[in-house]
Amino acid sequence: MSRDDLARDVAVGLGDADVQLRDLVHLHVDALTTALELGAPELLAEQVRWEATRLRGLGLDLEALDVRRAVLRALGPHLSAPATSRVRLLHGEVAHLVADPVAPTGPELPAGAAAYLRAALTLRRTEAVGVVEQALRRGASAAEVTLGILQPAQVEVGRLWQAGHITVAQEHFISAVTQTCLALVATSTDQVSARATSRLVASAVGTEGHDLGLRMLCELLQDEGWETEFLGAGVPGPDLVSFVAAVEPEVVALSVTLPAALASARETIGLLRADPACRDVRVLLGGRAVDAKPELARTLGADGWAPGPAEAIALCRGWATPASPPAADDGSRASRRERALAELVRRYEFEERNVEGALELLAAQMRLTPDELIERLAPPRG
Repeated sequence: MSRDDLARDVAVGLGDADVQLRDLVHLHVDALTTALELGAPELLAEQVRWEATRLRGLGLDLEALDVRRAVLRALGPHLSAPATSRVRLLHGEVAHLVADPVAPTGPELPAGAAAYLRAALTLRRTEAVGVVEQALRRGASAAEVTLGILQPAQVEVGRLWQAGHITVAQEHFISAVTQTCLALVATSTDQVSARATSRLVASAVGTEGHDLGLRMLCELLQDEGWETEFLGAGVPGPDLVSFVAAVEPEVVALSVTLPAALASARETIGLLRADPACRDVRVLLGGRAVDAKPELARTLGADGWAPGPAEAIALCRGWATPASPPAADDGSRASRRERALAELVRRYEFEERNVEGALELLAAQMRLTPDELIERLAPPRG
């Protein structure tokens, strides 16, 4: 049975063939498959929590438990007895992990994020962008705008869509406005790539389309002096490996929001580890699918996991290539003093242990200041 056929049969069995319900069933089956494959019931539990809110948002007289039972009924004729037992056991574990879900309420947003979101929700693009522009004019840093306005607003957008308070079109509109604002942040802050010592490549894996968090990470790291390459979504694993081999970054950041993308993440990381030019690169995972069970990051072969841009930046700082010490500045006062002392030893055969005092004494005899004598003995190198 194909995935689409299964979703249609389950939706019909639930008494509603709505396309949004079929999409929900698709995601449930993906989470079920991945949870079985990785031995991670937390993945399905997180999906069930999400379904409970989403079903209410769709206005359907259904519970998440109804979906689980309908999927099991539809799969039953196509599963062996051992496989059916595994699914039933998994559902039992999920039931223990999931309490009676209550519709989540949004956190209180910072003032800037609330103003931005109010404008975006009412489709006032110019006003929303104006909130960010005003913050930048007041001297807000890239981190303050990104983490204090744009990120919390986007998290709330996701919650509102899940609860059925906004449409897909509204969600896409607001995400596009946020992309515009991130570009503003990038052009309004000083980029310090000239002193960059580390590099990051960011991509969403497989069919994963959630890459806005990666874009935020790239902008923030650039402000810290990193070079970042944002590849976005839809990059095949072999192509990503070839790109990484060419640019030689310290870190590859991968976004994994949907459970179905975890298999692609493991495959991509395996390809990176198998290529001699890439096997030492650090791999950072982020996204809701990993948030449900952070230890999956290690299971999939990654070096670390971060629930958001701020935590990702902290990890990247630890993985950064240390900056080379600055070259000696022959024009600096300290350097020229050292050269002057060496010249006294060479020219007047002063003992090195007494040369500091000799500099002061000779300067007094010549009626010069020590700095003036240094100027004569060790002029700036042109």
